[in-house]
Amino acid sequence: MPIVIRTKIVVQTIDDATEWYRDPVEGWNILLTWRSLDLADSAVRRALNQRLAAEAHCSLLEHDALAWLGAAPGGRLRMLELADRLGVTPGGLTRIIDRLVERGWIKRDRSPANRREVYAMLTPAGHDAMGVARSSYVAVLSGTLGGSLDEDDLSELRRITGKLLDALTGKPNPGCP
Repeated sequence: MPIVIRTKIVVQTIDDATEWYRDPVEGWNILLTWRSLDLADSAVRRALNQRLAAEAHCSLLEHDALAWLGAAPGGRLRMLELADRLGVTPGGLTRIIDRLVERGWIKRDRSPANRREVYAMLTPAGHDAMGVARSSYVAVLSGTLGGSLDEDDLSELRRITGKLLDALTGKPNPGCP
């Protein structure tokens, strides 16, 4: 039986989904699992963006750029690799990096061996900003994930999402910085 998608209705909770579909269809469990994952991700991202903006004066994407750079050897990554890790286009990353360069948190660097390769590099001020942002970031995750799930739940969720990432990417999950 094919899955029918209704495009004009926004399903915001699992109860909404149950009411909307009324009769289970093929793929019902997959649909509800995806919807739960998507809604949880959106809620946590919204909370992270609000808290980071208020306390660390950066967006979630800016925090993530700083975090990936902070975890990279020498605090530097090729711009294309950073765009891939953030899930943004190279043009989108350019705008993010422009803002971070303007704040003095990141600088652009070129390889002497290949002048076409551009790197983003964390500055000492960026390292300090990352410390402030990380504190806000961890506080939100502690309140959202840690406030709803116990240690066993968190371990199981990490195992399941790691398994999914490994299958989707075809390589071991790089983890988070």
